[in-house]
Amino acid sequence: PDFSKTLLKKLTLVKVGGEVIIECKPKASPRPTYSWKKGKDILRENERITVLDDGSLRIVNVTKSDAGSYTCVATNHFGTASSTGSLVVKDPTRVMVSPFSMDVTVGESIVLPCQVSHDHSLDIVFTWSFNGHLIDFEKDGDHFER
Repeated sequence: PDFSKTLLKKLTLVKVGGEVIIECKPKASPRPTYSWKKGKDILRENERITVLDDGSLRIVNVTKSDAGSYTCVATNHFGTASSTGSLVVKDPTRVMVSPFSMDVTVGESIVLPCQVSHDHSLDIVFTWSFNGHLIDFEKDGDHFER
């Protein structure tokens, strides 16, 4: 098996509670058998962690303890090869206070609230839409502001 052109993704990002598939696609003939390690330990399959037929690793209901270094090991009668990547697990971004409907008089100004909780290692970018269209605050700055 040969990973020289198909290395594991160096860094895979997933949210707590999410699902992730880490692809393992070495060049190999005949088809290899696959095993996975987390750190230096052999990874055991369970109800959350499965090795797919193509060798990829699937983890569901991801927890913070799933974060770490993962190695795919491919073996056939010509030899063994491996490739390693990291899984980073972040808390999901959640809207804590969302905008709500309100009655206003024409010409009156309003402030729409929006507050989120998020993993502080992530940079949050807010985008706003009006009637399904993204607001361009540069172009429509006389009508909308952040």
